[in-house]
Amino acid sequence: MMQAESTNATNESVLKVALDHGKASGVIKSHDRVVICQKVGDASVVKIIELED
Repeated sequence: MMQAESTNATNESVLKVALDHGKASGVIKSHDRVVICQKVGDASVVKIIELED
């Protein structure tokens, strides 16, 4: 269980860095929708999120 939580926290921090970089470089902006493909354990997950301000 601890490993899963650690991996999830790592995935979220990597995602935040990537989104912050996209915003800083002007590729994405507030209220854009972003499609995220992640590997979680043996499963592949697709998320669609809307960026906040």
